[in-house]
Amino acid sequence: MIFSRSFLALAMAGVAAAQNKTTVSISVPSNLSTRVLVPDVYGYSIEPVWLDSYLNTSLASTLLGSIANVIGKAPPIRVGGNTADQTYLYPSSPLPLTGNDSAAIPDPLHAHSFNITPRWFDTWATYFPNGTELIFTLNLKDNSSSWANAVAEAEAAHAGLGNSLVAFELGNEIDHFINKGWRDASWGVKTYIEQFRNLTGQITGSSWYQALDNGGKKTPTFQAAVFADPPLVPDQQDEIDDFSIANLTAGGIVSRAEEKDIISSYAVHLYPQSTCDTPRWYRLRLDLLSDHSVLWKNVSQYIPQVAAADAAGAPLVMGETNSASCSGKSGISDTFGAALWAVDYVLTAASIGIRKVYFHLGAQSEYSSFTPLPYTLKNETLAPGIRASWYAHYFLARVVSGQSRNCSGAQPEFRVAALPGANSSSLSGFAVYDDAKKTAAGEGLSKLVFLDMGVWNGTEGLSNPSTLSATDGAMFSEGTRPVSTFEVATPWAQGVQVKVVRLAGPGTNAKSNVTVAGTVFDDGTGEPVVGGGEGRQLGDEYSEIIQVDAAGVLRFDVQRAEGVLLEVGSDEACNDNSQDSPTPGISGSFRAEASWRNIMFAVLVGVAGIIARAGESGSSATGAGVNTGAGTTREKTEAEIEADRLYDEAIEEEYAKREGGA
Repeated sequence: MIFSRSFLALAMAGVAAAQNKTTVSISVPSNLSTRVLVPDVYGYSIEPVWLDSYLNTSLASTLLGSIANVIGKAPPIRVGGNTADQTYLYPSSPLPLTGNDSAAIPDPLHAHSFNITPRWFDTWATYFPNGTELIFTLNLKDNSSSWANAVAEAEAAHAGLGNSLVAFELGNEIDHFINKGWRDASWGVKTYIEQFRNLTGQITGSSWYQALDNGGKKTPTFQAAVFADPPLVPDQQDEIDDFSIANLTAGGIVSRAEEKDIISSYAVHLYPQSTCDTPRWYRLRLDLLSDHSVLWKNVSQYIPQVAAADAAGAPLVMGETNSASCSGKSGISDTFGAALWAVDYVLTAASIGIRKVYFHLGAQSEYSSFTPLPYTLKNETLAPGIRASWYAHYFLARVVSGQSRNCSGAQPEFRVAALPGANSSSLSGFAVYDDAKKTAAGEGLSKLVFLDMGVWNGTEGLSNPSTLSATDGAMFSEGTRPVSTFEVATPWAQGVQVKVVRLAGPGTNAKSNVTVAGTVFDDGTGEPVVGGGEGRQLGDEYSEIIQVDAAGVLRFDVQRAEGVLLEVGSDEACNDNSQDSPTPGISGSFRAEASWRNIMFAVLVGVAGIIARAGESGSSATGAGVNTGAGTTREKTEAEIEADRLYDEAIEEEYAKREGGA
């Protein structure tokens, strides 16, 4: 294979352009406070009336399977939402009149009731990837006959879903029950605890539940609370009440030993923007969504709630969330800016102790990461497909992947911390630690994530057939897209090789052409088209490999509106002294991933640097002539002769590797 020397000219142009870049200097402190980062930190919440739409195609199952293939664990799924408290179980199958096992009345988009039979649970028992942990929300609204409907739902759900069903919720957004007319003015923490005990007692005391417990089988637990109103955002609080995790735990929700055993988590909901009412609809803005400072204000208000949940013995989760409530808004929710926001959101939440984040899905919702069936919205016919925010999930899968056993065989945990030096409206950064690397790369520092949240509205990737064309970008940024050179002081040793994975898109406003290390997903099938060439495995892609400089400084470029993951070799803690791993910090499997394209790019960049330095010194040497482009030749400089030698050596070495040579 022959590469044109004109490619060197392109590398040289890049060197010249780099002189105009902004430099961002960041250090990774040695004493950061960290929180657990679980592999399944990113989950989905599905509105019950829309679940059947997802089951009609393999799109969701295929996409979620790709995540499971990368992290080794399927994303968790919560089936719940507004229609959970309007769901009624009918014992006969199928339902009268419809002949189906579920029916939204009058239809899913305007449902005021959702009728199901026990066989409905069978329809989705095996749809999701193996190992998917399911949470099902019971109807707490209907308290007739002492919640007979919810008790029957619980039994039918477990009969159909089996061990995949890990937890129940009792009601959805119960702090809105007064406004909805489902409870009177006495509704509050005290009354909720009484009703929680009544219903959970009936379920755990039932014969089917007791049979599981006595037989040593895993019994479903309960995800308590399920509150919607943020504690510190007054105009998002629909009613005055005392519902909060702090008040709930202080009120005695786990004052009995059996309650502490059955509550596995506490859930809250958050939508930073809203389309539900006119005043908030007018405040919807993409630049506010992708502002890290705004996100921090939204998420940090839960720090006391996290502490209360932790003290009560169970983690806090964001049980339902997305960019804007009431199904989102195209032009905001379905953009690359929303993808960057989702990554920032999940890692920020994890860094304060929120264990998991569940993004809400509806088959006809503008904020859904993927839509299974065609539908009509606002006089447009939308196609099924994948939206930009899906790539946030795949990027985060790369962040949490690799939580494998360490050299001693123990199962380590990943932990995450926000970086103080990367915390502004347009920039956020995170450090990810792995117990398996505590003796090697910088006290366990395994990965770094940086997100440039600055707004860049480009002119490409504006449309997506699964989104509204009326919201395709119309306002564009002027000039050239900015690029920053990051200089990060790490505890990693000089010479350590670092993989780079980029979450990239044409602009904040883009709805398509989003990639993670070059990988895209087919809109029709959900199958990945893996970047980096033939033979590359899902989860092994990378954008480039860079090397730590002197004093542990890592240098790399990030363009405006882009996410970057940097990670050291996967088995560094075990191979530091191995003769088979001559390059510090890079595993054998990591070395094998190096592609021809990236090797040549590294060589060419190095050559460009040699030429640039040689040009400054003016040194020259005798050699074969170089065409000047004006019909004349000149003698080659020493730098050019050295560049040729390096170039030829790199090609010969690569051919030898491909042919099984040394």
